[in-house]
Amino acid sequence: MMVRKDTRFSVRCPVTYVLEDAACQGTTFNLSRGGCAIESDAMAPEGESVSLQIMAPGQPTAIRVELGRVCWATRREFGVEFMVILEDSKQRLNRFLIEVAKQSAV
Repeated sequence: MMVRKDTRFSVRCPVTYVLEDAACQGTTFNLSRGGCAIESDAMAPEGESVSLQIMAPGQPTAIRVELGRVCWATRREFGVEFMVILEDSKQRLNRFLIEVAKQSAV
């Protein structure tokens, strides 16, 4: 069993991911600093590499994950561990999750 390093938040954001040169659409249903879970009709096999663009509410542009690894997959859902995320996107993701945490604490 995998132990989570980061707190996951239940957040639904549109996401575009590239898998084997094909752009696919999905929705995150939870998100953390180190990864996310995605619901989609286009499945990503476990162990596959993906890049992501997460459209977080209130963000001027997509939060980009340059490289992620699919660590689990079921029929319509899969989890991605973020491997490479540039500093600008990392900071915006952190700020977004801080806002989500504040709102869920209310």
